[in-house]
Amino acid sequence: MNTQESKSSEHLLCPSYVAKPGASLFGIVQADGKVDYLPEPIQIDKTFVEEAKKGRPAEERFRFAGNCAKGGCHQWDGHECGLVGKIVKALDRVEDGLQACAIRSKCRWFAQEGAKACANCNEIIRNIEAKLVGEVGEVMA
Repeated sequence: MNTQESKSSEHLLCPSYVAKPGASLFGIVQADGKVDYLPEPIQIDKTFVEEAKKGRPAEERFRFAGNCAKGGCHQWDGHECGLVGKIVKALDRVEDGLQACAIRSKCRWFAQEGAKACANCNEIIRNIEAKLVGEVGEVMA
């Protein structure tokens, strides 16, 4: 477990959450596939979810955060989120400075991987995440 994890891990947020009432909208996926982060997260409601799901899946157009489910999530490896490690290894991007992010102080990925998670985060949307895990899963298994 990373030293960043020493922060209270009881209330960390998953930055790859689904669109459902109570989730926090914290990014908008642009035409180039990169995420523009909002200055402050916005808690979404049922009306937003219903509208956002029209057309393409909402998770392909927005980034949501919600409470990390730990053992209730298939990405949990028993101790931490297994997904962020796979993303960092597969994309292997490094940035000198951190981009602004409204959820960083509570982010599960940042708590585990620090700046490496942030450097790779803005290209991750849920449909790419599933493909990424499938493609690199054999290599990392």
